[in-house]
Amino acid sequence: MRHSLKFSAYAAFAIFALAPTTPLSAIVLAQAQINDSREATAGAILSNLPPHGSDAYNALLNAAGNPSGEALDMTKSEMWNVPPERIDALLSEAASRGVIVMKLDQKWNHALAPMQDGDVMTQSQKDMMQGAMQSKAAMGMSMMALPQASVVEYALTKGMNDKAAGKSKTSLIIPLNSNVTVTAERTSISKTSDGYVWRGVVAGSEDLVTLMWWPSGRLTGTVAYKGHVYSVKSMGGSMHGVIEIAPNSLPPEHAPMDRGTMKKMNMKSDPLVKMGDASMMLPRSPDGERAVPGLPPVERRRNLEDAPAFAPADPMPMAPFISIKPAARQLSGPPAAISLLVAYTKEAAKHYSDIEKDLIALAIEDTNQSFRNSGIGHVRVELAHAYQTDYTESGTHFEHVFRSVYKDDGYVDDVHALRERYRADVAVLIVHDPNGCGLAAQVAAPEDRAFAVVHHECAATSYSLAHEIGHLIGARHDKALDESTSPFPYGHGFVHGNKWRTMMSYKESCGGCQRLPVWSNPDVKIRGVRAGNKITNNARVLSEQAARVAAFR
Repeated sequence: MRHSLKFSAYAAFAIFALAPTTPLSAIVLAQAQINDSREATAGAILSNLPPHGSDAYNALLNAAGNPSGEALDMTKSEMWNVPPERIDALLSEAASRGVIVMKLDQKWNHALAPMQDGDVMTQSQKDMMQGAMQSKAAMGMSMMALPQASVVEYALTKGMNDKAAGKSKTSLIIPLNSNVTVTAERTSISKTSDGYVWRGVVAGSEDLVTLMWWPSGRLTGTVAYKGHVYSVKSMGGSMHGVIEIAPNSLPPEHAPMDRGTMKKMNMKSDPLVKMGDASMMLPRSPDGERAVPGLPPVERRRNLEDAPAFAPADPMPMAPFISIKPAARQLSGPPAAISLLVAYTKEAAKHYSDIEKDLIALAIEDTNQSFRNSGIGHVRVELAHAYQTDYTESGTHFEHVFRSVYKDDGYVDDVHALRERYRADVAVLIVHDPNGCGLAAQVAAPEDRAFAVVHHECAATSYSLAHEIGHLIGARHDKALDESTSPFPYGHGFVHGNKWRTMMSYKESCGGCQRLPVWSNPDVKIRGVRAGNKITNNARVLSEQAARVAAFR
C-alpha cells in the first residue's frame, strides 16, 4: 500500500479497530493521549479496515490526509503516517466507524515487556516454569508479556518490502530479564504460511537472534548474548518466559555408554560419544564390516574427493559475520528436500504450551538456516508430520533410538505406519532425557535406520536436531574426537582454536567454545577465517548425500 504524502513531523499513535459499540469515552481518552505527543514522529496502525476502495475506506484516507503506509498482512492491519494537523479529523472519522485511536509510546519496537505486578499465573504456567528451572543449564527465568499483535507485526516487519530497506538498520528491543535488554538489528525476515521468521544480530556483539512469531500472540526463539543463550517460549495467553541457559551446562552431545557394557564389549573408547553412531554397538557382519546400504563402494567414495563443485544458485541472506568468499568454489546441486516425521513424548510436550510451534518449528527453521549459512541452500528439511506418541520413556538414548528403528517390538511402533503414510524420509523422537542431547541410529544411515532421538532442551538451543540429521546424512564429528574416515574422508566438523566450532564439532574440542549454525566448509569464512579444510567439509557431504536421503520416501 502506498499513498502520496511527504514524511514530516507526524504524531506518534496507533489506531485499533473496535466494534461499533466501543464507548466514546475510550476514543476521547485516546484523543487526550495523542494530544500529549503531537510533536513526536511515528506511524499509526489501523485494524479491521473497511474494504479498499469503499466509501468508508476513502473517507478515512481523506481524513488522514491521504497518508503513506505499509500493509500488515498477518493481522490484516495497516500502518499509516498521519500529519499532526490531520489527527482530529481522523479521530472524528474513526469514532463514527467504531475505530479507536491509541498512543504508541517509545517502546513500540519492544518485542517483549516485563509482566506487571498482580499478574496471575495458571497452574499449567507454574508447572512449565518449574520444569524449565529444573534443568542444570537454566540460570534464571523471567516472565514477559507480548504486546498487541498488530504492533508486534509492525515492529518485526517495518520496511521489509522497501527496496531500500537494506540500506538502513531496523532494530528490535528485546528485554531478557530485569537487568539485561539487548538491541537486535534485523538481517533478514521471511514470511511463513502463518507467521514470520525474524533473524538478526545483537548490536555490538554479532550474537545471533532468531524469533518466530504468530499473530495469535505467540513468540518463540533464541537470543545468544555474552556466552549464554536466552530461550523465548510461550507459556500460554500473552505470557512468555525467557530462560537464561548456560550452553556448557547442557547435557553431553551424546549420552555415554555405561562402563559395564563397554567392558563386556571389550571397548576402550565410547563409540556413542566419539562417533555419535548407535550402530557401532550392533554386531558386525561376517566380513567384519558394518555395511551401509545405498552408499557407493569404498573405492568409488575415494574418487568423490575430487568431485567437481558448482556455483551456488540464488545466494541466501546471512548474518554479517558469516560470508561465503565470492571467488571460491561453491557447493550446489539438485534441490534436496528431506521430509521429517517428528514424534514427541508426553514428558517432552509438557514443557511447552505447544511443542510443535515452540520447539519443532524453531529447530527445523534453524536447521534450514544453517544450510543457507553454509552455501548449501539447495538442501532443506521439511516437516511431514508431528505427533505425540504414547511411548513411555525408559532406558538410554541408545534404547530410545533402536526402539524406534525396530518394528513390532512394542515400543514406538506407530512411527513406522506414520512414516509410510506421510512419506517421511527421516524420523526423530523428541524425549525428555537429559543424559544426552541426542543420538543417530547410524552415520550415513540407510533407509531402515534413518532414525534419531533428541532431548528437547538441546533440539534448538544447541542445534541438536540438525546435528543428528547431519549424522544420518553422513557427517561426522571433528577430528579431535572422531578420526574415522568412513564413509567420506572429508566429512568432519571444524574447530577454530577456542573461538568457535561448526555444527558437528564438540565443545570439549575447544574448551566449551560457541557452536555456530554453520557446517564446516573451506569456502565459508567466519570473521575472515575459513570454516574448514580438505578433511573438514561437512557441507560437501550434505550437498552430495542429501538427495540420497531425500529419496527414501
